[in-house]
Order: sequence, then structure tokens, then C-alpha cells
Amino acid sequence: MRRVFIAAVFTAFVFTGVCSADEIRGKVSSINVPKKALQISGVMIQAGDAWIENEEDYPLSLGNIAVGNYVEIEGKFAGLSEMKARKIDRKIPECGLIKGKIASLDPKKREIIISGIKIKVQADAWLEGPGRVKIPLELFAPGYKVTCKGEWTGASELTAFKINVD
Repeated sequence: MRRVFIAAVFTAFVFTGVCSADEIRGKVSSINVPKKALQISGVMIQAGDAWIENEEDYPLSLGNIAVGNYVEIEGKFAGLSEMKARKIDRKIPECGLIKGKIASLDPKKREIIISGIKIKVQADAWLEGPGRVKIPLELFAPGYKVTCKGEWTGASELTAFKINVD
């Protein structure tokens, strides 16, 4: 019985850790290998001891990442426009992405803020709630964990064409 309980607690802990990760995806705009840091459109990424790999899951060092490379980073937002990375994947280019909790939003301006990063919501953006149901921007709220897909349009600014509540 004790083993079952320990296994259940461990599984819940691992599942919670995986599900609570923040994420960012985009092109590397600057890199500082000695300081173990890189930047994606004005968002500072602290690489520290992050696991780094390429498209085929082959391990890399931070020195193998270059300005212009497309990366996907899992970690935790540590401040305004700052993330501490746990895993960095060099990827084939896709759309930009931010995954995190809404800090604030202004439906009239069609803007969402996630850890100091401005998400501009296009007028025709697909906004999805639980159960894959389309919902208006007014139903989003601070604290909601969301995934925003779009294009980087400025320093710490993503213009989203799709946002869904996680």
C-alpha cells in the first residue's frame, strides 16, 4: 500500500512539474555564451544548466546556438521579460509562441500581458477556451494559463493569431 501511495505522489509531482512549465518559441536575437544567456525578441533567457538539443534530440552546448537560430524553450518566467530555461530545443522555424499565465489584459486595446511580454491580439484571432470552444477575449482573465501563437513584432511583443486556455 505504501508503494502505491509513493508512486501516486511521485506521478502527481512529475505531472504537475511538466504541466506548469512556461514556454517561449522564436528566433535568437542575441547570445552571450560566457554569461549563459540568450535573447528572443527582447525576452532574456537565462540558460544556466538547461538541457540543450537539436531537431534530432542530439545534445548540444550553448555554443552551438547562434543568432538567427529558431529555438523552443521550456522553463519558468522569473521576472518581466525574463525566463529561466530548463530545456532548449533548436528547431526548424515555426510560428512564435508564448505559454504562461496572464498577468493583465485590456480587451478594448486587445492586449494581454504575460510576464512583461505584450501579446497583441489580432481582430480575427482564434480564441479558444476549455473543450476547444471559441470564446471572446472578454472571458479571459488574469491568472489563466494560456498558449499564444503568432509572430514576433517587436521587443517583448508578439502579435497572436491563436490563443487558447490551457
